[in-house]
Amino acid sequence: MTSAGLKEVFQLQREIDALLAQPHISKEQRKRADLLMSRVASLRDMGMSTDEANRALVAEYGREIHPLSEEQRVHEDLFRAYLRGEHIEERATTFIAGQQSILYTSGQNGGFLVPTSFRQEAAEGMAAIDPLLNPNVVTLIQEPDYSLRPTSLPGWDLSGVLAEIVSETGTYEQNSVPSITSKMLNGFTYRAAFDASLEWDEDEKAYGSPMAAMARATGIALGRAIGKDLINGNGTTAPSGLLTGAADSGVTTANAGKVVLQDFTDVFYSINKIYRDSEKCAWLVTDAVHKMIAECVDDQHRPIFPVVNGVTYVLGRPVYVAPSLPAYNSSLGTQAPGSFCLFGDFSHYYVHASSIMLRRLLQVPGLIENGKCRYLSLQRVDAIYHDPTDGSLPAVVAARLHS
Repeated sequence: MTSAGLKEVFQLQREIDALLAQPHISKEQRKRADLLMSRVASLRDMGMSTDEANRALVAEYGREIHPLSEEQRVHEDLFRAYLRGEHIEERATTFIAGQQSILYTSGQNGGFLVPTSFRQEAAEGMAAIDPLLNPNVVTLIQEPDYSLRPTSLPGWDLSGVLAEIVSETGTYEQNSVPSITSKMLNGFTYRAAFDASLEWDEDEKAYGSPMAAMARATGIALGRAIGKDLINGNGTTAPSGLLTGAADSGVTTANAGKVVLQDFTDVFYSINKIYRDSEKCAWLVTDAVHKMIAECVDDQHRPIFPVVNGVTYVLGRPVYVAPSLPAYNSSLGTQAPGSFCLFGDFSHYYVHASSIMLRRLLQVPGLIENGKCRYLSLQRVDAIYHDPTDGSLPAVVAARLHS
């Protein structure tokens, strides 16, 4: 069973045990226990939680409602054949100084652009490994191809903009026009490689769909590397990370080893209300800080911060785990910005990503002679934090843990 399925079964079993442990069980309670035991049996048969089953059902209905177009279907069929090695290369023979050689080409840049289903599965893997690759958290600009042309992001400083009354004979003052700023997105190439047997696609019973398994693994591998740079990148040899652009809120948690409500309110009110009210306003924390949040309880030992559909909310804003944020370091006199959290309107963080190009390699030492092939995936990505106010009214701020 999946981890979520096991958790749901465990919770149901605890409720069943609590019902049956009572000295006098009413007819209604016995019916309730029978119903819960039936649900446990169904969950064990499905091997997944109720939420996972519902998501799978919704996805299947989505495929029925929005079936692949003829062009997408042909693309997917060709891609499956490419994975199997059926349509690997077009070959051209050349003669150089009396020496015969064979040149190999297999599509644009020597690879095959992945179809929509592969890209969606990989995107889910990326979003699962890092929230900064989730379009619901940041502004994700997803290109349909591998080109990733440079993109300019315009913006206006709205921190002090104010309309004015103009009389019939009056003129509009030029100095009231807000200044415009612009950021340029380019591209950095990321690679992920997986070796497999030549017959790996025939073993579908082991992992369901070979293409889905490859897409999921590719998404996680790319997402882990890209996500690290989306936090810490320098903007020169990697995308510009959030910690590079986010302002320091000046907030440090009041206690060592735990967080309290005032720590969050200090950070919450350090940014303007217009950013706090944004749909993409959220908290980014490490897994260790997320555990501290879960351990925050009131005097009756009840959790302070609610959990809705598996997501923790602090002051009405969701909390996401960003694994690449700086962890607590006992050897530091002052902890790094972001060790407590990043908070703000992450729609101001733009992630520009190409589609994924996949190459199937055989002529690499250790592969073909051992009955293996290598699947090399490439994706081009750039990102930047765009604050038109240039720090005077930051949309995202960082806070530190207590030393």
